[in-house]
Amino acid sequence: MERQDEMDPNGSQESRSRRPARLWDALAGPVLAAALGLLPASGLLAQEEAPAPIRVTIEGVVLDEVTGTPVAGAAVYLEDEDYGALTDARGVFRIEGVPADSQTVVATQFGYWEIAAAIDVPEAGVAIEIELKPRPIMLDGVTAVADNVDTMVRRLRTRQRSLPYQTRVFDQERLLRSPEPDVLEFLWRETNLGRRPCPLGVGVTTAGWSPARGLGGWSLPSQVSGALASHCIWRRGQVISPRVYIDEIPAMTGLDALRNYPTTQIYALEVYSQGAEIRAYTYNFMQRIAENPEALIALWP
Repeated sequence: MERQDEMDPNGSQESRSRRPARLWDALAGPVLAAALGLLPASGLLAQEEAPAPIRVTIEGVVLDEVTGTPVAGAAVYLEDEDYGALTDARGVFRIEGVPADSQTVVATQFGYWEIAAAIDVPEAGVAIEIELKPRPIMLDGVTAVADNVDTMVRRLRTRQRSLPYQTRVFDQERLLRSPEPDVLEFLWRETNLGRRPCPLGVGVTTAGWSPARGLGGWSLPSQVSGALASHCIWRRGQVISPRVYIDEIPAMTGLDALRNYPTTQIYALEVYSQGAEIRAYTYNFMQRIAENPEALIALWP
């Protein structure tokens, strides 16, 4: 069959067989320029990466608004970055690695109202002063609040020691300084729990509620559909969904519930028996405890 030629826009004929040569001609210039270092070697269409943000240090002090005295043990963190630090005995804190741009700084301590303030962080860093307003209960005396918190901390420690198996406890300072965005990612990073997806049929072990003489009472642990949880662990030769409690309340979605809590919102995290049971306590819970201590739910053996 006779070869068919095509007419180019200028009226000349050009065979299909010559088109690859023309394509090479079009690319030869840029490719040669790239080889000579005139264009980025990463590619003809490569784009420059945005420069990394400058990171600086925020320092400051947290004071009682009424008395002007330092507030020790206050949690100060960056709302958008989800990490921070605790104040020392002088109320002083220091947060490193802060992007030099607009930030929202949050400060909280038991017996005080939480405060959040937007600040501009210059490239030279910044020093700030934060004043916390006492809650009404504090007007009756700081001692009562401190004693109530200490009472609950002692109860938590006593319960941690009440069982013969391994216990790991992560305190507020460890959680505040973590770069992880939520408690579940913190758990994977800080423990050696074998992360596994939940297969069909694996249930969430949790305590069920059953009526007792019209007042209610806790029944023995029961299994809830595994469809409620997607994160499980490998423990003693099998995949399980741990029992998870948030502020002493069973979490029906197991480990998945921990995704809802930034590490900056958690006062303490307890991991029992190689992950069989996990308990997390928020600052809001500890604030309630500061005002009115309450009994803790027993651990399941």
